Amino acid sequence: MNTVRMDTVLRDPNTVTPALVLDFENISHTYDRFTDAFPNGLVFYAVKANANPDIIRLVVEKGGGLEIASLAELELSLRAGATGEQIICSNPIKNPIFLQRMYEAGVYAVVVDSTYEVEKVARYAPGMRVYVRLAVDNQGSVLPLAGKFGVSGDEALQLFDMARDYGLTPIGLSFHVGSQCLKVQNWVNAIRACGDIWSEAEARGHEMSFLDIGGGFPAGHYHDANIPTIEAIGEAVMDAVRGFIPSYVRMLVLEPGRGLVGESGRLLVEVVGKAKRGDATWLYLDAGVFNGMMETFEGFPPVAALMTDDAAGRPMMRYTLAGPSCDSCDVVARDFEMPETHIGDRIMFLDAGAYTNEYAVAFNGFPIPAVIKLECEAVAEELVA
Repeated sequence: MNTVRMDTVLRDPNTVTPALVLDFENISHTYDRFTDAFPNGLVFYAVKANANPDIIRLVVEKGGGLEIASLAELELSLRAGATGEQIICSNPIKNPIFLQRMYEAGVYAVVVDSTYEVEKVARYAPGMRVYVRLAVDNQGSVLPLAGKFGVSGDEALQLFDMARDYGLTPIGLSFHVGSQCLKVQNWVNAIRACGDIWSEAEARGHEMSFLDIGGGFPAGHYHDANIPTIEAIGEAVMDAVRGFIPSYVRMLVLEPGRGLVGESGRLLVEVVGKAKRGDATWLYLDAGVFNGMMETFEGFPPVAALMTDDAAGRPMMRYTLAGPSCDSCDVVARDFEMPETHIGDRIMFLDAGAYTNEYAVAFNGFPIPAVIKLECEAVAEELVA
């Protein structure tokens, strides 16, 4: 990580807040960790995590692929230099215009998880490669994704047969273990389930070659020993693929989003207000739920540090952290412990490289964080929060 440069920007009083500082050296290094931990695995970065064009370009230049969910993400990927073969779509819901444009661009494959989607893909992208999303256990993830998407094993086999009947090319399976998944066993269990379906699909004459293990790779390894590393997940996944998938997997796809870019970002905010409300002391920040920290509203616990030279000498206090808007739900954290903090002090939030500006809107006219990019340089020591 560009530690010295990061710390300089975060402590510079001329840095206008709110600001999202992105370390591209960290992203590049994390990408290499994924390719090392998953031999023969193919990284298809989940663009939804952070659609900054320079991040997309970095992934493409390193030989990676992109996982997209919309027409806008497709066009962004193509402008960044990706070919259709470097793009997949794992969003089970795709409108006709999007499907037609992916077909024209030569997108490698798209997911299906319903009979209606099979019919739609066949109509607007005839002959396209498709893979089926399996419903799997999401327990142990901070934000479970189960329920909205995915099918059972029997349904997956029916969709394979239907897709073939409709002139499509079924190639394999995908799943998602949930966002910020903290249980390595979730990937193992899902791959075991895929193996059973894989065998039956081949018995029905389908040529299986594609296994997409989705995203869910967690960020925050350096400050929480309970978060599994990329390397630990990779070792378990590769063992499971060898043990449970009955034939050669030509494409082992992983879709890191948060896992690739989450740790690269620091969100710098300023305390613009303070109040005593009953027994609680409130700090009002110039960024909140609407303009940068929506994930805290979904249950992701923030990790933050007070950016003052005398922070270590201040007494520890407990605060309610809130955003600047007039909406009462604009609360980032309650009972949050940190050194005594005053109006004008600045706070740095870690793990802000994903789902920060992607979720942000200028509600009430408060701006979304400005992006400050730290380009790749020699690796420095890790920032001590």
